[in-house]
Amino acid sequence: MIDTLPEKKWRVRNQSPSEAARLARELGLPPLAGQLLCNRGLVDAASARDFLRPRLADLPGPDGFQGMGKAASLVAEAVQAGQVIGVAGDYDADGVTATALLVDFLRQCGGKVVWDLPHRLSEGYGFLPPRAQRLAQAGARLVITVDCGVSDIDGVGAAKELGLTVIVTDHHQLPPGVAAPADAMVNPQQDACALAKHLAGVGVAFYLAAACRAELRARGWFATRPAPNLRQSLDLVAVGTCADVVPLVGHNRILVREGLLVLNQGGRRGLRALADASGARGPLDAKDLAFALAPRINAAGRIDHPAQALELLLCQDEPQAAQRARLLDQLNQQRRAIEQEMLGQALEDVASEPRHQRARLLVLGRAGWHRGVLGIVASRVVEATGKPALLFAIENGTAVGSGRSVEGFHLQRALVGVKHLLQHFGGHAQAAGMTTATANLPELWRQLDQAAQAALPPGEGAASLELETAAHVSQLGPGLVDFLADLAPHGQANPEPLLLVEGATVLSASSVGRGHLRLLLGGAAAPLPAFWLGHGELAADIGGPLSLACQPRVSTYGGRHLELFIHDLRPGV
Repeated sequence: MIDTLPEKKWRVRNQSPSEAARLARELGLPPLAGQLLCNRGLVDAASARDFLRPRLADLPGPDGFQGMGKAASLVAEAVQAGQVIGVAGDYDADGVTATALLVDFLRQCGGKVVWDLPHRLSEGYGFLPPRAQRLAQAGARLVITVDCGVSDIDGVGAAKELGLTVIVTDHHQLPPGVAAPADAMVNPQQDACALAKHLAGVGVAFYLAAACRAELRARGWFATRPAPNLRQSLDLVAVGTCADVVPLVGHNRILVREGLLVLNQGGRRGLRALADASGARGPLDAKDLAFALAPRINAAGRIDHPAQALELLLCQDEPQAAQRARLLDQLNQQRRAIEQEMLGQALEDVASEPRHQRARLLVLGRAGWHRGVLGIVASRVVEATGKPALLFAIENGTAVGSGRSVEGFHLQRALVGVKHLLQHFGGHAQAAGMTTATANLPELWRQLDQAAQAALPPGEGAASLELETAAHVSQLGPGLVDFLADLAPHGQANPEPLLLVEGATVLSASSVGRGHLRLLLGGAAAPLPAFWLGHGELAADIGGPLSLACQPRVSTYGGRHLELFIHDLRPGV
C-alpha cells in the first residue's frame, strides 16, 4: 500500500510565476517551460533562446586560453620536424578520451605519436617520473599531458632533466605555490584565463587540437594533406565531459550536444561498439554517456589497465572493436560486484557508528577495499546519506582515498585547508582523490567535518526531494515534448527537471520487467505512461488520484511522446 512507503520530505523551490509567464509568452512556450528556464537563471528571451539552440559556431576560438599560442607553436614545430610526440593521459574516462583525441588528431596531421597511461593501483594519479622515463625511452622529444600535470612538479621536472619539451594541458585547480615547470601550460584555471573555466580535460585537449590545426594551416602544412575534421572528435569530447561531471552549461553544453549528434550519426567504431555492448538502444543522450559508456571506459582503469579502453577508442577494425567492447563490459560487471560488496560494508559502518549520524561529512576506511572503485562507492554513499563522503583503502599504514561531495561544499578547497594532513591530493568541487597516513584519519575527519558543519545547513539528506516546481498533470501536454528535448543535454548545473505533478488519476497499473511499476495516468490531454523502478508490488493496490515527484522525459518508442519517471508518490486529493 502507498501509505506504507517510507516518508520523504518534498520541497518545492521558490517560484517566480509572473516572470515565468512573461518569458513563456515571449518564447511561445507553455508556462511550465518558462518556470523551468527561470529556475536555470534564464530570465530573458535572448539568453533562453541561446541556451535552447546552442551552436558550434558560438564557441570562441582557442586564442583566449593563456599559453595556447606557445603550446600550438611547439606542437607544430614537432610535427613538421618529424619528432616523436608523447601524449600522457590519466586512467579515468576523461583522461582516456582526451588521450585518444590527441593521438588521433596528431596521427591525422602526419605526426609521430606514442602514448602513456598510468596503472591506477601500482602508479596512481598524475604524471610521475617513471612515466617521463617511459616516454623518453619510446623516443618522445615533446610530451603533452592531458587531464593531469598541473600539480606534477616532480614528473615534469624529470621530463625536463631528460631533455624533453613539456606541454601541460589540464583542468584541475592549480596547486598553491609553484606549478609544474612546463614549457607551456594550458589550463582554464589559470588566473589570466577568463575562458571556459568548467571544461573537462578532454575539452582542453579539443581546444589544443583546434589551435594546433590553425597553426599548422598557417604554416602551409595542409597544402598537400587534408586537415583533420575536428567535429568528428566531438563524440570523444561528449563522453569525457559527461564522465567527469562538469557543469553542462556554456562551452560544455555546446560540445556535448554536438558530440551527441556526431555519435548518433555514426561516430567512431569503438564508441558504437561500446554502446552496443552496454545495451544502449535508440539515440544516445547524455545519460547514456554518463551511465552506460563512461563506466565501461572507467572499468578498464579500475579493474585492469586503462590501455584496454584507449585501444578500443582508437580501433579502426569493426570486429576487433566489438571484441574489445565486450571485454570492457566484462570488466564493468566485475566492477559492479566489487562495488556492491564495498557499498554494503560502507553503509554498515555508517549505521553502526553513532558519530556518523551526527557528522555532516563521512570518512570511512577499511583494509582490503579495492582502490579502483573507491570513488564510485563514495558517490553511492553520498546518494544514500546526503553527506559528503571520503572512502579510504588502508594498507601498510597508508590510506588512499577518494571523495565525493554535495552542492555547497567545495571538496578541493576543503582539502587545501587540511593539506598538512595529506601526502597528496587533487580534484574539483565535487570529487577529489587524496593519500594520507592511516594515523591521520581521525584528525582529518574531525577537521573536514568542522568545515562541512560550517558550510552546510542541517539537512535531511537522502530523505528529502528537491522539486523544481509544481504542475497539474493537465500541463504535461504535447507542447512540452520539443521543449524538453531542447532543454537537454542534462547534467550538473542543468539537471533533468524533477517536478511535483498533481491531479493524476490511475487508469491502469501493472508490474513489468523485473518488478517495476508501470502506470497509465489520466488527467492530461492523452493517457500518460509512468514508471517507478522496483515498485511493481504496488500494482495490485494503487488507485485514486495521485501526487507524484517525477521527471518528465521524451520517449521515442512508438513516436515522440512524454512519459514520467517516478521518484516518489503519495495519495492526491
